[in-house]
Amino acid sequence: MSFLTQSVSIPVWFLIMMNVIMLLLLAKLFSLVFRFKRGDIVKEEHSDMVVWKIKNRKPPAAPKTKQENVVESKEKEKKQDLIHVLKILLKEGERGVLIQTVADRMGTNTSKARHAIDKLIDNKMVEEVVGVSGTKFYLTQTGKDYCRSKAR
Repeated sequence: MSFLTQSVSIPVWFLIMMNVIMLLLLAKLFSLVFRFKRGDIVKEEHSDMVVWKIKNRKPPAAPKTKQENVVESKEKEKKQDLIHVLKILLKEGERGVLIQTVADRMGTNTSKARHAIDKLIDNKMVEEVVGVSGTKFYLTQTGKDYCRSKAR
């Protein structure tokens, strides 16, 4: 044994690398044997060749792209804005609220608040009344019923 170690010098990093590679290959081999025993891998013999086929293979699920995540987060933010506007109008009751007041309480600009209110007007949950002091927004009966149903 001393003759082999004295005549050939093998670096330690090379021995470690070879051991790691062998462990990875053995792990892959054991996983293939396990899948074969479980029935996921099937051996098919055709005239002069053997074909190994994988059964029950599901196509990989497509990961969500960043654009889909951004769209989902924007939709969630819009829903939160609608809920926030409804809470503000419900709190004010019969006094009505100006668009600037809604924007201030939401902590956003008036265009974002206006967009949320327009969406609620389209759904007939909010009505706008033009008066001397400006346009005020009130909850309709449909909006009040919706708020009551969600509060339960």
